Amino acid sequence: MSSPLVPQRDLFPFKAVAGYLNGASRAPQLKAVAAAAQHALHWRTENAGMPIPEFFGPVQEARESFARLIGAKEAERVALIPATSYGVSTVAKNLPVGKGDNIIVVEDQFPSNYYAWSVLCADAGAELRTVKRPAPGSTGSWSEHLLDAIDENTAAVAVANVHWADGSLFDLKALRARTNDVDAWLVLDATQSIGAMPFDVEDVQPDALIAGGYKWLMGPYGCGYAWYGPRMDNGQPIEENWINRAGSEDFRNLVNYQDEYRPLASRYCVGQQSNFLMLPMQIAGLAQVNAWGGDRIQAYCANLWSVITDQLQELGVGVPADRAHHLVGLSLPAGMNRDRLVAEFNRRGLHVSYRGDAVRVSPNVYNTEEEMMQLLMAIAKARG
Repeated sequence: MSSPLVPQRDLFPFKAVAGYLNGASRAPQLKAVAAAAQHALHWRTENAGMPIPEFFGPVQEARESFARLIGAKEAERVALIPATSYGVSTVAKNLPVGKGDNIIVVEDQFPSNYYAWSVLCADAGAELRTVKRPAPGSTGSWSEHLLDAIDENTAAVAVANVHWADGSLFDLKALRARTNDVDAWLVLDATQSIGAMPFDVEDVQPDALIAGGYKWLMGPYGCGYAWYGPRMDNGQPIEENWINRAGSEDFRNLVNYQDEYRPLASRYCVGQQSNFLMLPMQIAGLAQVNAWGGDRIQAYCANLWSVITDQLQELGVGVPADRAHHLVGLSLPAGMNRDRLVAEFNRRGLHVSYRGDAVRVSPNVYNTEEEMMQLLMAIAKARG
């Protein structure tokens, strides 16, 4: 068994992580990621050209690192993408759907995993079916309601592993079993989970798993990753670029146009994937997340919450029972003055997010028990 994580604060600039309980919005920048960018920029300053192997080697390294993070056996099933919406739109372009079919999402789903399905359903005459969050005191979990919504006309279920607003967890194994029953696709937005909790793509076996890279994966803004299963092996990319075609490493023959793509998910990689500045940053971020391990990150964050959860509930704050530990939506008691709460957070230098009626708190391995206590005291003070 791997040893528990100790605070990793020294791997970040102190100013960036002090009171920062908002990793679900954007990760603070690791010193190693900044150093990778500086080294890459210095190299570019000193070198006009770019060796041909550099177009391919770093891309493969990033793919292998992400594959290792999700337990994938084939790195060739990983595509480098610029955003979650790009990966979702790629799936939408290849999903068989027709009039009378339905695609299922959940209430308040992140827009990048909603708009592509909305447009697709409108174009195909299909139904976009939204499963609402269960009301307090109602029977059945959100996952159970989601399972009940699937029928023989379901073409796909497109959900997150962890809901971006409140940290709700969905039963992915049960969803996979049910979608298999009706021959539907399972498309996962893992932006708010991969890099903060363990995941095994070979165990869950989704048809697609997509993650933005600038949150829990510690990368720069403008990067992301998609793992595509066998249903996507011979699909159509949303752009046609030179580097995704067979033989593209031979620059002398690029004008001998090829109908064949590079293997598996390579056809879905974004153009200019060989970004000389971003790729070293991505690789450094992925290396650190792999070193931490999702299980150890979850255990670290669970320990942070254990310090204050009982006291929060005594104050009337709702803490979801079935939740991830790195992203928790706190439901405030009725009558609490939101402006006063924001002022208390600001006074203590605490950074959180507000999503609907929830206060979203998203700690990571750079946070401390003292910061969690400050969170508790701010809520207690605002409650009066």
